[in-house]
Amino acid sequence: MLLDRWETSLLLWLSLPYIAFALPPSNNGDPFFAPQSSGSDQAKTTAFIPVQEVDYHWVANVSIGGQEVLLCIDTGSSPLWVSTQAGNSNGRVYAVDKSPTAKPLPDEKFNINFPHASASGIVVEDTLALSSRSVVLKDFALGVVDQSSGISEPTFDGFIGLGFRGSSPDKGILDSTPTFFESLMPNLQSPIFALDFSTKTSDRKGPSMKFGGIDPTKFHGQLASTPIDRSTNRWTAKDITFSIRGEQMDESADMSFDTGGGNHIYAPLSITSAYYSQIPDLDMRWSSNLGGNNCTIVIPCTSQLPDLEMHIGNGTARIRSEHMMGESLTGPANPAWSLGYGNLCVPTLQPGGGPYPGRNCLGLLLVGAPFFHENYVVFNQAEPSMSYAPYV
Repeated sequence: MLLDRWETSLLLWLSLPYIAFALPPSNNGDPFFAPQSSGSDQAKTTAFIPVQEVDYHWVANVSIGGQEVLLCIDTGSSPLWVSTQAGNSNGRVYAVDKSPTAKPLPDEKFNINFPHASASGIVVEDTLALSSRSVVLKDFALGVVDQSSGISEPTFDGFIGLGFRGSSPDKGILDSTPTFFESLMPNLQSPIFALDFSTKTSDRKGPSMKFGGIDPTKFHGQLASTPIDRSTNRWTAKDITFSIRGEQMDESADMSFDTGGGNHIYAPLSITSAYYSQIPDLDMRWSSNLGGNNCTIVIPCTSQLPDLEMHIGNGTARIRSEHMMGESLTGPANPAWSLGYGNLCVPTLQPGGGPYPGRNCLGLLLVGAPFFHENYVVFNQAEPSMSYAPYV
């Protein structure tokens, strides 16, 4: 799922035509790594994929039918899709008629609907390659979207969905064929993918992800872990609790870990209220100017926010105060959103779930960029489970 930096409703930029991908079963279990493997135990491998961070999302360079695009890494959805018309600052575009490997499937249709966006179209097959062809997938199905509505001006060109099959509301081909990661699994040493999305740069090569293995040099100590509730078709951990300044709250929440969730943690209103009540004389306000809702908390950017501890499974993840403030709304960068009473910021902890009387909040509880900025995270599709540890 894609959420922008401040939007508190689902933000899927679907004002342009798009392609959506669903990977069919590979021949003889071979998902066509480069070099291609036989699928035997001796051929099991890992794949390292460099990514870059764009507006609190992570994108990877991908070639589709020989055409280069940037796709967002999204653990909150399952399809793989890409735009078919230039709508970004770099003019990237995927054109079916310019791909020598594209094969239309005239009997298949693609439809996907979200609370504030939708897209539909036809389906074709094509070849996809990541990271200088370290991973190659051939003859996978994709939907060419010819009708859509939503938000324009994307900074990337589509999605690599790493959620579970069925996390898309679509009930057509995307819900009945293996996802991108399911197609990779037969050739991986382990049925896992690991995310290194640290903001530290002094001794690192930048953010990356690894399919089939982990890198123990990237994190401190042992990985904590939590089971994942598959009933939601999302990477959802149950019974997460919170502590603020050493005081643990009684309420727990089931929350999804979503790399497309923007720079936010959406928690129950009682938890967000308890967090901000710990800050003496905080001038907290509810904004009705952002995203057409009245459920966005704004505070002075000079506020001193405490750390947030999240007790997840058999461990605790600390979100430091520096990752709790969020971004400024006022000033030259956002003159239209200036609310007229000083330099205001949207902190990362926001209310979600509900419904709450008098508030139109995002109906999901999810954990976005602040968690991934602090922790090396490993997703295990087979168990399923999620593991995490703080970066070195």
